[in-house]
Amino acid sequence: MPEKHDGSYRLLFSHPRMVEDLFRGFLPLARPPGTLERRSEVYLSDQLERREPDLVWRLRGPHGEPVLYLVLEFQSRVDRQMSLRISVYTGLLQQDLLKSREISPKGNLPPVLAVLLYNGWRRWTEGGDGYRLIDMRRDPLPAGEDNLVALLCELERSQTAEALAGPVEKLARLLSGPEDADLRRAFLAFLRYSLLPARFPTAPVPAILDLEEVRPMLRETVIGWTREWKREGKQEGLQEGRREGEVRLLVRQLELKFGPLSPRDRERIDATDSDRLLEWGERILTARSLAEVFGD
Repeated sequence: MPEKHDGSYRLLFSHPRMVEDLFRGFLPLARPPGTLERRSEVYLSDQLERREPDLVWRLRGPHGEPVLYLVLEFQSRVDRQMSLRISVYTGLLQQDLLKSREISPKGNLPPVLAVLLYNGWRRWTEGGDGYRLIDMRRDPLPAGEDNLVALLCELERSQTAEALAGPVEKLARLLSGPEDADLRRAFLAFLRYSLLPARFPTAPVPAILDLEEVRPMLRETVIGWTREWKREGKQEGLQEGRREGEVRLLVRQLELKFGPLSPRDRERIDATDSDRLLEWGERILTARSLAEVFGD
């Protein structure tokens, strides 16, 4: 499941609008004006060791020059080696920039901003040396309803079907244009294959084809669960009522044969299960004392 969660984040943040909203809502001081574009994420060290960060975005200035590289890492679990991993990715990225002549060997290296988006249940307690941590479940959210990354945080923090419905409705409204089709599908994949199975592992997730179908699906799921709970509660009530009848019958039989029971004997009977009650009831026919009924 963590692999699907991290993979769904990679799919979401492959869209420039998600990265724009990440800058706008969570990295406001780090976003100079320019054009965002994806860059290759696979690097080889001098020893031909393969290293692959989750995503790398390049920000070009008004004249096409690279002014910032954004390294994105996605984690569902705490990683004590994250600072080391980030430093390796950053170093290999800078080496690759020089090897590919994307930047001049005589020029200054553009800054690299490493950002870790963490969506795990445990609080991230590792040092953040070399990267900026964004805790999707705990960090304060930007004001307004039009930030897609903030809505992703709301989804992560929603624990019930009712709580999920609001952010899903906002997503459907914000991603209503034809140009948003790919991002709509990315959010749908996140919901269908990652978030909903993690939140409701015992409930089958039906094949949903668009975000508008998620809200009624959640409503039907809640209705189904409510019916199941009522059915289980009714069944438990029948079982409990049957057991109470068995206790009353045994107590009446014992008192008719041996006289009033002590509080201790009543507590013993109340605490036992139906099978043992049946066994004691059969022993009454031949027992000469309470001790023989209870098997003492």
